[in-house]
Amino acid sequence: MALRSLVADDEPDIRDFIGHVLERAGHVVTTAGDGAEVLAHTATESFDLVVVDHHMPRMTGLAVADELRRTSPSTKVLIMSGDLDVGDEHRHFLPKPFNRGEFLAAVDNLLALPGVGGAELWS
Repeated sequence: MALRSLVADDEPDIRDFIGHVLERAGHVVTTAGDGAEVLAHTATESFDLVVVDHHMPRMTGLAVADELRRTSPSTKVLIMSGDLDVGDEHRHFLPKPFNRGEFLAAVDNLLALPGVGGAELWS
């Protein structure tokens, strides 16, 4: 069964690039233009992975990750940012710019974490 992924970035070119890379890797991809749109999607659909830019209108990537930790703990979240290292034991971070290989390695590493969706990472 294909993994379901949600990609959120307010820059359409980046959102489309990431979506295309994930689709080529076998994911079924939904896209969003901001954090509030992510939460609207996750309220009605389940996703294995959410890739979210940190700097977006209406809601930051950190706020999205924290809300998903509460409402959808089995969803793994990868936060992207060009100027802020938000990675820690509770959040997974990918610095921009990155290439296709770096992105796929980060996704594979995150998805390989043990547990159902890595929910234990949020405790």
